[in-house]
Amino acid sequence: MKFSAIYKPTALFSLRDSKSTSSGAKSLFLPSPYAIKMAFLNQAISLGGENFQENTKHFDIIRDTTVSYNIKGNFCVNNFFVKIQKQRDKEPFKPTVSFREYIFLDNDLEIIFDVKKDEDMAYLKRHLHQINYFGKRGCFFQFVRYKNEPSNPNVKAFDANSLSFGVLQEYDDFDKKLKFDNVNSYSDAKTTRSKIFFVLPLSTISSSKSYTTYSTN
Repeated sequence: MKFSAIYKPTALFSLRDSKSTSSGAKSLFLPSPYAIKMAFLNQAISLGGENFQENTKHFDIIRDTTVSYNIKGNFCVNNFFVKIQKQRDKEPFKPTVSFREYIFLDNDLEIIFDVKKDEDMAYLKRHLHQINYFGKRGCFFQFVRYKNEPSNPNVKAFDANSLSFGVLQEYDDFDKKLKFDNVNSYSDAKTTRSKIFFVLPLSTISSSKSYTTYSTN
């Protein structure tokens, strides 16, 4: 059972790969399933007052939801070096240079959710429209509307037996055995992520030393 939420990007987007360091971080083109689910948890707790320690059923709905995407338009990836403050061992913070990427999306982003039951859909719709950023704080998105008949996903999981052209990126999702303690900032339990490679239907249309522009195929 699928439905989707449409979001309009209102600021530059940046979300570094979970394996990258703070000194050199290329950005993913889209908010990962992991980031989307964490954004949902944040709103459910902050605005909904939910206690996922007690209500594990709701956490299981979030964890088990399959996330896919339909993208269109252009993606302009801006890359540059910025000055950041970094602590080394027990010394005070010191300025250093870091590589960053920020992405301009010129069209709406459709995030597609695949759930098991009507009540799961109703629960997700309780908080999805309250999300106002993905990735780094300040990477704002404006919720537009829900679609009960979503578009077909055009961002595909990589399949070695199927030829597809585009940009290949590794994304994170909640592991199927993940518990709330694994994503709770106040718990000592470590998080576990499942990995998925997505092929984004994008091709390069222009580039320079400071930017690259991609268009959907």
